[in-house]
Amino acid sequence: MAMFCLPHTAWLAEVLTWATVFGQIVEQVLPEFVSQRSLYEVRERPSKTYSWTVFLIANIIVESCVNMLVAIPLFVVWYYPIGLNENASLTGTTHERAGLMLLFIVQFMVFAGTLAFLVIAAVDLPEIGGAILNLLFLLSLVFCGYVHAHLWSHLGTLADR
Repeated sequence: MAMFCLPHTAWLAEVLTWATVFGQIVEQVLPEFVSQRSLYEVRERPSKTYSWTVFLIANIIVESCVNMLVAIPLFVVWYYPIGLNENASLTGTTHERAGLMLLFIVQFMVFAGTLAFLVIAAVDLPEIGGAILNLLFLLSLVFCGYVHAHLWSHLGTLADR
């Protein structure tokens, strides 16, 4: 039994609330990558120990593994308390849907980390990279359909008054 059984209409808002984790992932990746990149440029590039491509791939693999491990506790403390596990109890697909949602969360965490690497590799300062990433994430939320549909429905109710 879920701790707080939310109505079905609140689940989508909870999904978008969970998506705010994106900013925290980005804020953890950017400063660390900047310091590693400066170390690479000072020490590894002149000695030609390994290339820039190997440096980027190694950082992405390590960050993706960490994000996969962090996704499991995030899934447990988010999925079960809001009652999403009871959504499929009538059809008997509770375990399949929970596994699929865990895979979606892992994919989101890996996406956030790799997008942060994509932006910060082209920008020198983590503050500018964070601003660009927040803008990209905001644009993805605005054009995903949820915010757009609710904005127009809200404007429609204001016009009816």
